Amino acid sequence: MKYKKIIIKFIINHFLCCTRFFKLKRRLLSFSGIQTGKNTKIVGPIFFGNNIDIFIGDNCWIGKNISFDGDGKVFIKNNVDIAPNVVINTGGHEIGSKIRRAGTGMKNTISFGNGCWIGTGVLIINDIIIESGVVVSAGSVVVKNVSKNLLVAGVPAKIKRRLSND
Repeated sequence: MKYKKIIIKFIINHFLCCTRFFKLKRRLLSFSGIQTGKNTKIVGPIFFGNNIDIFIGDNCWIGKNISFDGDGKVFIKNNVDIAPNVVINTGGHEIGSKIRRAGTGMKNTISFGNGCWIGTGVLIINDIIIESGVVVSAGSVVVKNVSKNLLVAGVPAKIKRRLSND
């Protein structure tokens, strides 16, 4: 099973990256244990950590050079757009003793609500819930939960304005 996942990811990232064979990519990803919904388009190349669980809903856009890393879980609901060069890291460590500050490892969960738009170069870490209708501006670092229908930006990401429910 491990080698099957490695081969499938290699095919997607080296032979099918930047192509329009979205249905084939979805089917291959499902064989490797990554669930993808109907009409989701994954551009690639894309980095998938070895022990991460990923669930992607319907009608999503996953841009190129996305990194899903860590040993946790990622839930992406429907109609989510993720621009290129985004890092979604579900791993982390507690702060340890002075002998070794990177203490006990953690497995986090990162969730995206329906209709989110994640801009280019965003970094998302920790246990994070980004609720429905959120826009995360390019280059932002998300380290806290984001309530629905907000535009957030910056390092760390802060609320810039409330968005309409339309």
